[in-house]
Amino acid sequence: MGDKEIKIDNISIDSRNIKQGDLFIAIKGENFDGHNFVIDAFNKGASVAIVSEDIDSNIEDTLIKVEDTTKALQDLAHYYRNKFDVTVVAVTGSTGKTTTKDMISAVLGMRYKTLKTAGNFNNEIGLPLTLFRLDSSYEAVVVEMGMRALGEISLLAKIAEPDIGVITNVGVAHIEILKSIDNIAKAKSELIATLKEDGVAILNGDDDKVRDMDRLTQAEVINYGLKEYNKVRATEIKSLQNDTISFELVIRDNCYKETVTLPVPGRYNVYNALAAVAVGLSLDISLKEIIDGLSSFKLTKMRNQILTTKDGVKIINDTYNANPASMRGAIDTLVDIGEGRRIAVLGDMLELGEIAITEHQNIGIILAKRGVDYLFTYGELAAYIGKGAKDGGMNTSSIYIYQDKEKLIKKLLDIITANDTILVKASRGMKLEEVSQALLED
Repeated sequence: MGDKEIKIDNISIDSRNIKQGDLFIAIKGENFDGHNFVIDAFNKGASVAIVSEDIDSNIEDTLIKVEDTTKALQDLAHYYRNKFDVTVVAVTGSTGKTTTKDMISAVLGMRYKTLKTAGNFNNEIGLPLTLFRLDSSYEAVVVEMGMRALGEISLLAKIAEPDIGVITNVGVAHIEILKSIDNIAKAKSELIATLKEDGVAILNGDDDKVRDMDRLTQAEVINYGLKEYNKVRATEIKSLQNDTISFELVIRDNCYKETVTLPVPGRYNVYNALAAVAVGLSLDISLKEIIDGLSSFKLTKMRNQILTTKDGVKIINDTYNANPASMRGAIDTLVDIGEGRRIAVLGDMLELGEIAITEHQNIGIILAKRGVDYLFTYGELAAYIGKGAKDGGMNTSSIYIYQDKEKLIKKLLDIITANDTILVKASRGMKLEEVSQALLED
């Protein structure tokens, strides 16, 4: 029923954000059902709603009934994506995909108006919503693709139809569900397998699992990394005093070598930058534009943010997410840029399954070996980081283990002094950004 000629300017799955004339799609989630808000959406101005259930109401507004509203969202996004002549770059990997997405966007933005995934909109709901932000002014899109199971990247790739696929690495994130590194690699490789013959696969050549994905595609392959066989590589990596890092960019076959300075710390960010360089080269962006883009990019909030309190305490706020690889990289950053005492405030790394205890203990051993001065842990699994640190030789008087975040914050505030550097990191579900916020507000 209703007017078949209605013009839709916006698509929403959240009745709280409905504007006049919107299409509302009633998505069923684990903790909510959009069908409960259809009437509310119409009351706020929605002109059409897509539903999969009967709506108990006398409303005469337009309803479109489908079997699966999530699939309808995805099908509409795929249709909408193909209305525009844009280059789509897709990024996935166990770690680094958000920062790599940000760096690629900065590079492409030097020449093209570029849309990128906002926040963590990288799943079967978020990616379609990202594509709906497209309009005719955009020339490129950079989408992040997350996954927790086999088949999910393949689905996202079918929706977005990427021209360029980037794989950052394969690690143990989500091993609780996928059970093995080989399965994780298989899941990530779904992106490369969907690329068309005229596409480009950008692969971390230093990661054996990723490098081997070149056999899955007829697309052009560009490897990046630190080893000599990579087309795009970095040498002479240096951590600088102003919380930045530099490296010599080497492009094989054209005798190019130039210094690149990134406005963030962390050796692992060199890999993210090399992926962005490779994407830029594949789209014929000049090396000067690429370097200028990298020098000015902005990190997504809570990703390796460097913050300073009014008392001069430096905070590395890396609370967006965590797994063993990213945790090791964050510890390296703490040691590299730390001034005064180096303090690690670490929470649980989730979804590690049977290897969770061992991986948390290994992080503690690394902290002890790297000479971190104090360790604060929050969460049941993170307590094993404390055990590992003790086993690795850290003084027990420097290890504080908490299950209560407020008590952790109170003790932390008691011991910190000016010039301390504090790393705050955990999986997203631990909400450890509350610690960073408390330090800034004190």
